[in-house]
Order: sequence, then structure tokens, then C-alpha cells
Amino acid sequence: ISSQDSICAVLSNFAPIGWCQYKDVTGQIILITGAANGLGRLLALRLSSRGATLVLWDIDEKGLRTTQEECAKNGCEVRIYTVDMLNRQSIAETAASVKKEVGSVNILINNAGLGIGGKVVEVGEQSIRNMIELNLMCHFWMAREFLPDLLARDAGHIATIASLGGLFVSAQDMVPYCASKFGAMAIQEGLENECASMGKIGIRFTSVCPAYFQSNLLDNLATKLSMGVMTPEYVADCAVDAILREMRIVIIPRRFYIDYALKG
Repeated sequence: ISSQDSICAVLSNFAPIGWCQYKDVTGQIILITGAANGLGRLLALRLSSRGATLVLWDIDEKGLRTTQEECAKNGCEVRIYTVDMLNRQSIAETAASVKKEVGSVNILINNAGLGIGGKVVEVGEQSIRNMIELNLMCHFWMAREFLPDLLARDAGHIATIASLGGLFVSAQDMVPYCASKFGAMAIQEGLENECASMGKIGIRFTSVCPAYFQSNLLDNLATKLSMGVMTPEYVADCAVDAILREMRIVIIPRRFYIDYALKG
């Protein structure tokens, strides 16, 4: 990325939400993982009025149906799939069903995540494995299932809900979580570089890096917060704004861009 591109990207992050022109997603297929509640549901609701077909994944079927009903009020076609994101075979089988029943995904939003706080020597081994599987390994599996279609078209978009804790702050009592999010960021950057090396420059990548916001995730993280807690609605607004503007990275809240720049 040229220095001019970097400067333009940073400046664009300070534009008011909705100020820049959004890309048209009419007729496209958008897949969102972890869409049964919380941020995933809010992302779906905000995208449900833009003429796209939504494909929603989660292990919580009841929650998925609620999200589906709310999105359908905006006239959106919504397809839901109950899937265990901790199970590689479940991901592969569900991906095959989506391609057969709905079509080729245009925009993939990796939102499903898990956070369990505590000292490394105290957190259960299975909890650590689950965080690594859901927050990191799933990104490999989703890319293997859906990236080939994007490469064939040289078009599409992969967005990842990462974390400020995966960008430059590996906080105490959150080490496994932060490690998984650092890995998710590395996958995004690496996939973009791989696509570029193959001459596939039409595929976009967006990394959303929020600080603490109200969620079940936050409830599970046993850490003392030294900063304010944002609303999930605000985070969803910023995330959708970044995706529709095809931003490479968005840091929420914006004041942490200074820390990001200082880290180099």
C-alpha cells in the first residue's frame, strides 16, 4: 500500500458515518456468522434494507429465527442455517448447502466469536481451545469454503469482526482471546496479500477492531475496564459503514487511531 493510500485511508476513517458513498449490494448474497443475537443480529438488521439476500449462521436456531423475522420486516430475503462453528465438518456441510440452495456468497462477514477472561494459568484448557477454534481457525475454514468462488470472479468481500485486543493491546486476563484476534488479523492481511499475488485485486478485505462494547463476550471477560464501554448499536453502525465503504480497517472508537499510528 502506498503512503498516499495509507494517508487517504486514515483520513476517511474520520468522515461521519454515512458521509461517503456506499457500494451497491443489491442482489448480492451476504453471509454473517454468529447472527442469532448481539452484534451479529445488529449487522444483519442494518444490512437487511439494502436489497441483498442474507444468509445467517449460528448454533442458536431460536435466536436465528428471531433475527430472520426482524430482518424480513425490511423486505429482505433471509436464509438461516444452524451450524456448529466449532466443528469443521459442520462448516463444510453447511457451506455446501448454502451454495446449492442460495448461490455463491458475495460478502462474508466473520462475526462469530468467543471470549473467556482469566489468567492463562487459570483458564480451562477447553475454553482456550474453543476460543482459538472459533476466533481463529474458523477463519481458515470459512476462507477455504468461500474464497475460491471469489477468486474465480475476482470480486467479493471478506470482513472480519476482530478486536482492539488483536491490533496492538494484548491485555492481562485476556491473553488467549487477544492471541486469537491477533491471528484473525494476520489471516485477513495474509489473504489480501495472497489474492494480490495472484492478480486478484477485485476482492476487498475489511477488519473491524472495536474496543469494549456491551455484549455476552464482555460479560465473560473478567477484567477491569480502564475505558468506557460502547453500545453494540454504535459498533454495528461503524462496522456496516466500513464494509459498505470497503475500508481496510476501522478502529472503534476513533481515538485509538493515535495509539495505532504510534505503534507503527
